[in-house]
Amino acid sequence: MIDNLIQSIARLLAAIYELPVIGGSYGLAIMVLTLMLMVLVMPLTLKATKSTIKMSMVAPELKRLQKEFKDDKERLNTEMMELYREHGINPVGGCLPILAQAPVFLILFQVIRGLTRRVEDSPFTDVVTKVFEVSGRSAPPDFSQRFYPHYLSPDSLMYQDLVKSTEMKFLGVFDLGAQPNEILSQSIPKAIPYLLLIVFLVGTSWYQQKQVTARRPQTEGGEENNVLAQQQAILKYLPLLTGVWSFFFPTGLSIYWATSNTFRIGQQAYITRALYSKKDDMEASFQAQLEERKAAKATHEKTTKKKSGDSVAGEVGGGDDQKASKVEQRRARELERKKAIKAKAAAKRKTADGGVPSSRITPKGTQPQQRKKKR
Repeated sequence: MIDNLIQSIARLLAAIYELPVIGGSYGLAIMVLTLMLMVLVMPLTLKATKSTIKMSMVAPELKRLQKEFKDDKERLNTEMMELYREHGINPVGGCLPILAQAPVFLILFQVIRGLTRRVEDSPFTDVVTKVFEVSGRSAPPDFSQRFYPHYLSPDSLMYQDLVKSTEMKFLGVFDLGAQPNEILSQSIPKAIPYLLLIVFLVGTSWYQQKQVTARRPQTEGGEENNVLAQQQAILKYLPLLTGVWSFFFPTGLSIYWATSNTFRIGQQAYITRALYSKKDDMEASFQAQLEERKAAKATHEKTTKKKSGDSVAGEVGGGDDQKASKVEQRRARELERKKAIKAKAAAKRKTADGGVPSSRITPKGTQPQQRKKKR
């Protein structure tokens, strides 16, 4: 799969080389190919930058969550994922440009190495040399300088030009197939353009890193976070490493680095103007969303507690009603019992007074009507 990608990029480079505007320039072809690939990667860079800005805005809220749920890792992860989801944040979004550019660099490195491969690097060189030595007819050909390009189609114009050349000329002073350390060992004046190119690489790499680090906020107290401090320590020496690598690699790769650095400087300037200039508005919008989130969460918790309290109160109230009902029943029974006792006592007193129930006693001086009839 990797070989197929390398061959595809090599064919694209050969097609660019054949464009009339390029004029058969190896350096211009490499520069145009680099710009095309950088433009393709640019949307990922912009997306990663937006993700980085959002991550810096949620950092205080993340610290609060880490402090609040330090003893509950599962709840902490749930809250963090919910926070990322609500604000459309990809925690690994900042790594996308690096993940995308690393394969591009490796593929271009292999393509340029393939272009600058000499005939002496071919596996058939030793065989041809031995054939000439055994025959003894003539001296073996000099394979030390001719190019034997890899990954290119033999039918392409770029391949045909390289196999006839011993140098990949660019701007009249560079051999893109040569390494600066080799040129320096041959001639110091001839190596001056190569050394200036390396200085340009180091300078553009340093300026690009300065653009990025200048936008990074510092933590409270003016002290940088330990992780950021370690990253900046590594990035601080990266431009120097670029200069060392370019000293021992083919100059064609330095052309790629110089082009990509120049493009990134312009890209970072655009990002600063288009994205970071609106950071205050983004932070205000984010804070509003965060306050709404906190208010909604507080309302939900309050409603949950109220429902729980009402349920408990209902259970307690129901018990009180049952107790009151039993008390009323006991009071009613007590009243009925007292009434019965009073009625019984009254009946006994009346019986003791006349011996006849009240219904049988007639007023004095009167006689029953039945007796009058008998008379």
